[in-house]
Amino acid sequence: MTGLQGKRVLVTGAAGGIGLCTAEEFVRAGCAVIITDIDAARLGDAGRKLAEHGGPVHTRVVDVTDEAQVKALARWVLEDIGGLDVLVNNAGVGYSGELAETTMETWQKLLAVNLLGPLYHIYAFLPHFKERRAGHIVNVSSGQSYFRMPTWGAYASIKAAQGVFSEILHFELRKYGLKVTTVYPYMVNTPFYKNIQGQTWGGRLSMKLVPYYSMTPEKVASIIFKAVKKGVKVERVSLINDLGRYAQVVPFANDIMALTSNFFLAKKANTHA
Repeated sequence: MTGLQGKRVLVTGAAGGIGLCTAEEFVRAGCAVIITDIDAARLGDAGRKLAEHGGPVHTRVVDVTDEAQVKALARWVLEDIGGLDVLVNNAGVGYSGELAETTMETWQKLLAVNLLGPLYHIYAFLPHFKERRAGHIVNVSSGQSYFRMPTWGAYASIKAAQGVFSEILHFELRKYGLKVTTVYPYMVNTPFYKNIQGQTWGGRLSMKLVPYYSMTPEKVASIIFKAVKKGVKVERVSLINDLGRYAQVVPFANDIMALTSNFFLAKKANTHA
């Protein structure tokens, strides 16, 4: 999709962070942008910020875990906006905790936001895309999919499932002339990690140091925008994610990463013994 001017783009979870920065990239390219979020106040601020760049900007409060709300959003976009060209499934929530201590309530929340939310949006707009034989779906997964690290099991498992779904969808929708891009961001310095408390000494330290080793949301948004423009199938964003991917096929690589984390887990247990 090299010519983006005039295209209609929907970005979920766009009240801040990667979502807002991605929407800004499309606004600057001359697109008509629709941004959604569950936080009405921050969404309004984001809409006003985007409007400063000119071009049509629409905002709508949507809970991505509510299928009825997503279907209503799709009807509104198709009837009032006139259609959709690019869907960016960006909304997500993070979590860090040992699997044995992860409650079913937490699993259900992660599944609802990080997996079902994107599915609701895809299936709501898919008939429109297929009928037009045009459209681009972007699913923002996570680089955690490539790292089998203790305390990130629940989050990584669901994001990995989203990534597998998205990558297969790319091949299955080609016959309709549609494109699917799967994005695996590395650590990003956004409020996404604000409420995540590390479960180990190493985990807590890594959260405190996020601003120093992470990428900026602006940089990730620029990479996402370019991936859409070029029609990239998979965008791993960072060389570190490439290393994590290759570690899955290198003997003992995962064991070394796991042993490192288990060292900190053991240290935590001894401290509280």
